[in-house]
Amino acid sequence: MKELEARYACSLVRLAGGYTNFTFLMEGTSPVLVAKVANLSNHDILNEINSLMLIEGLCPAPVILDVVVMNDMRIMVMDYKDGVNGQSILDARDWEQAEILYKCIGQLLALQIHSTSFAENPRGIRKSNIATLLESDLLLDFVDDELIKQSIEILSTVDVNKQNWVLTHGDFGLHNILSDADYNMNVIDWEWSEWGNPINDIAWVCWFTKLHYPEHAHFLNTHFIKSYLLNNPISITPQQLKASSIYKVWNILYRVNHATKEVQNEWVRRLEWTLHLDFSDLC
Repeated sequence: MKELEARYACSLVRLAGGYTNFTFLMEGTSPVLVAKVANLSNHDILNEINSLMLIEGLCPAPVILDVVVMNDMRIMVMDYKDGVNGQSILDARDWEQAEILYKCIGQLLALQIHSTSFAENPRGIRKSNIATLLESDLLLDFVDDELIKQSIEILSTVDVNKQNWVLTHGDFGLHNILSDADYNMNVIDWEWSEWGNPINDIAWVCWFTKLHYPEHAHFLNTHFIKSYLLNNPISITPQQLKASSIYKVWNILYRVNHATKEVQNEWVRRLEWTLHLDFSDLC
């Protein structure tokens, strides 16, 4: 941190409000900049760098100004995006504002994020790994065999046709949206972005809302999906939404393979909840 502060003549202040850990406001720079720091072994930040470079000018997101390697760390320097984190609107129980935001993010996802189709050159961005997950038989010691069996049955129905792939954000939702008073938005934290089926992003918004805001999920998710389909009329079924949600949960289960028992148990609970989740109210 001291070397970075000296290089840019700034002071580093940890950012919250939607940003992931080890993201810092670089106070003293003009214009104000943001630095995201990760170990060189962390492939997520490199994936994010490649994604942000690809979508520059196509989607409202931070612009990369520099990538620095020092002391076994990779540092991404980008411009600062102001705004209120969208999840704070949900947590404030401002459902009128939330309705507007869900409509806005549906349009944004359809027109700007999912506008980039997959080509044979992945540009250093990870690709959907549903096929790899199925080949592995989803073998994790802390997941019950019955849950694994049910997951495989549902994931086996997923369309893996690359012709339908687009750039997906990977963790899309209001928790990764910064919005101003006029609903001008910026999408942050592209670490989980990948080439895959657009329904993966759609399902994750619906899943997240059903999990954390169940009493208002139908209302908000309906507005979100209607807005998306108005701008990108693809076919969406309840089965596809469930399969995509299970796919996303399994990727997180593999990420927490070496986490504490408490974290693992929570994500196993969420897997079981997802396997019983009903998306028929949205399609």
